Amino acid sequence: MKHVFLFLIITFSLSAYGQDLKEANELIENFQFEKALSILLQLNDSFNIHIPLQRGYCYSRLGNYKSAIESYRHVLQLDSSNRAALNQLGQLYSKSNQYNQAEECYNKLIDIDSLNSFYYKQYASLAASANNDSLAVILYTKTVSLNPRDMESFASLGNILLESEKYIELDSVINRALEADSLQAAILQLKAKSAFNQHQYKKVISTVKKILERNDTQPIHARLLGISYFQLDDYEKTVQCMNYLLLTGLKSDWVYYYLGASYRELNDLPKSIDAMNKAIEAGISENIGIYYSQLAKSYEENKDFKNAIHYYQAAYEKSKTKILLYHLARSYDIYFKDKSTAIAFYKRYLASDDTIKLAREYAKRRLDSLE
Repeated sequence: MKHVFLFLIITFSLSAYGQDLKEANELIENFQFEKALSILLQLNDSFNIHIPLQRGYCYSRLGNYKSAIESYRHVLQLDSSNRAALNQLGQLYSKSNQYNQAEECYNKLIDIDSLNSFYYKQYASLAASANNDSLAVILYTKTVSLNPRDMESFASLGNILLESEKYIELDSVINRALEADSLQAAILQLKAKSAFNQHQYKKVISTVKKILERNDTQPIHARLLGISYFQLDDYEKTVQCMNYLLLTGLKSDWVYYYLGASYRELNDLPKSIDAMNKAIEAGISENIGIYYSQLAKSYEENKDFKNAIHYYQAAYEKSKTKILLYHLARSYDIYFKDKSTAIAFYKRYLASDDTIKLAREYAKRRLDSLE
């Protein structure tokens, strides 16, 4: 009778234990991690690996990385090669900036299964986050060799190569990715950026147009198109792209600069002047000398020579570009008939190391004439 009673107690306990685990799993599936954890913490079976695994998962989803790491370490005490625990620990160590411990986890996973592309991908992400780009490139390359349809890894690899300006390797990676998926927007965008950095502007335009056939226009697309059109002297399309960027709320100095320069080429001088003034107002940057210079040219072409001289002087003060001395000399010489000031600027220009032949020849002729 005692044995029967003991058997019933054990059976009831196991049944209740199983019900608790089932309830905890259901709560986890419904993202109720705190409730699931309260149940899991009441289960004291130190040999059931499922319990610390689930505890670790709940802790990690609740942002309690310290307790999650402790739970997964307990799993490894029960099974030192448990892949779920090693993978989760790798991610948690990475988030906690414990690079060496995370690296150890991923190396163990690769030792267990050297053909699993996901392990290399996780390890590559860790290396990239630690600015170890050379290792990240090796690991992402291995990832895509094992899984040639992993566009996310192709994109991550490509972005590292783009930042490193390794365009031959980058273009090779892009071509491999497009062989697997010729319409992948992230890869096509990388192709456009690579072409842009290599000044292949027609290629940029054709690539971005291919992206836009199946995707909405994003600011990066308008930027790549707009600047490429500008470099190819298609100023009307440049204006369209830059105005689109303004409509999206991107009111940066370089947007106004390209607008101003394009309007000047289109002989719309009032709009050019307005845009260049806005470029200057939008923010003082290392390009401010260029903005002043472009604004001065627009004022000069609009026959507002007083403002032209003002902004040529401002441009020279900011950039010290020698050709601006020539523009100042010519402005004082031709438009204001200020002989002494013109002579002074012509001399300063000719004493500089500027190598623009036509400007130097003109300056020398005018100086001889004035003196």
